[in-house]
Amino acid sequence: MASQRITIAKLAGLYGDIALQRLAAWSSARDAVDPNEWSSEQWPDHVRHEADEFAERVREHGFSLPVCHFVEWSDLWSMGDLFTRWLTPPNCSWPIGVYANRYEIFAYGLPDENRLASYLAAAGPQQFAETDWFVARLREAVSSWETLVPRATLVVLRYVLSASASDEEVAASLEKLPEWLS
Repeated sequence: MASQRITIAKLAGLYGDIALQRLAAWSSARDAVDPNEWSSEQWPDHVRHEADEFAERVREHGFSLPVCHFVEWSDLWSMGDLFTRWLTPPNCSWPIGVYANRYEIFAYGLPDENRLASYLAAAGPQQFAETDWFVARLREAVSSWETLVPRATLVVLRYVLSASASDEEVAASLEKLPEWLS
């Protein structure tokens, strides 16, 4: 479990197509002995560097067209399997993924015959609020501008900051002024 920044961006049209192709190429560069174990060391250094730079550019230009949806938030608790789980509708393969030096990057191409939207709509309440938030934000991204933007790529960025915050740490933080705010 980790404290992390999660970003979801919907990249439209040609930009989305190119991003999906680039991420697929980087994803295929993975060299893993055990396909069930994931770590950034499984990608060549130049791929990790390029993927991190891509993630930074997505965040930097998140409010510029052809990015048609952009949201970012902190999640102080979720595990890393959250992302592949909710980007993998039934009977579909895992989403495109790259573990870079700073970011874990996942991509999902649209349209997909409504598979992801249906999967997310059927999710129902989850055990943890953070999962509900992620599912809701994915649903929003999928439906955002869908009538005007028939072709897009969803990009999910995970940036791990530290270990999960404990309830005690959160409670203690409520009683003091952080240095960055003084």
